Amino acid sequence: MRLLRVMGCLALLAVVAVFLQTPVISNVSAKTAHVSQPSSDTLSTIQKRGSIRVGVAVNAPWVLHDKNDQWIGLDIDLMQQFAQDMRWKVEFVPTTWSTAIDDLRAGKFDVIAAGLSVTPQRAALLKYTQPYASFALGLVVNRKSLGKDDLLTLETGTGKHRVAVLSGTVTASTAKEYLGNSELVEINDESKAIQDLRNGTLDGLIAEQPLPDALAHSYQDQLRTLDVSAYGKTAHAFGLRRTDQDLVDVLNAWLVYEDAAGWIQSREQFWIHSAAWIELM
Repeated sequence: MRLLRVMGCLALLAVVAVFLQTPVISNVSAKTAHVSQPSSDTLSTIQKRGSIRVGVAVNAPWVLHDKNDQWIGLDIDLMQQFAQDMRWKVEFVPTTWSTAIDDLRAGKFDVIAAGLSVTPQRAALLKYTQPYASFALGLVVNRKSLGKDDLLTLETGTGKHRVAVLSGTVTASTAKEYLGNSELVEINDESKAIQDLRNGTLDGLIAEQPLPDALAHSYQDQLRTLDVSAYGKTAHAFGLRRTDQDLVDVLNAWLVYEDAAGWIQSREQFWIHSAAWIELM
């Protein structure tokens, strides 16, 4: 397995070398070449400085802080391994869901890795890698506030319940569509919201799975989930500037390689298919 990983890393590095050595076609104007040819500046810059800058925003379990205020999560693991395989260092740059795409386009970092949902609207502003997984929405509620059959109560706004959702996310837009009659509380810190949910200050939290199920499993005496599977699923991918096709190609090749090797599934087993990570928050 170690030999296969080394061979795979060398193959990826060879792909990067080809990208960086590809000449510009000489029979087109400089202006046309600039418009029609994807820029390799970001990949070249990463190679020269030896590090990749990754924009991250809290979105458990893809990106979160542990008890020592260190970045952890599925996307953190993926980016750390990608950088290691490419023989780069990795720098995690904090951003927010409201500003992440603008920050990417402004050059504050090279890639967004934060459980980023794929939408046509976002695709007009950035370029996605291939998706690495898809996730359904979930709703976890305080047992004292809502019973197992009380979803209609939230949808109609009966009882004026307070439901938290990460600000600036696709989930926030979905929550407004389905739960807009309740009081939606847009948050940036899921850890604080979880405490408020457990003590009854909040009545519910809508988020992508597995967070709702993991919370209900970990705090069974306080929390339960309501079935919102009808609200749909979203696919996750990494986001890059639209001019950075070379870096997209390298990331896609890495995703294919690690998926075939089974490494991505091994990390998903911990972060997606278990609730053990809740104790790290």
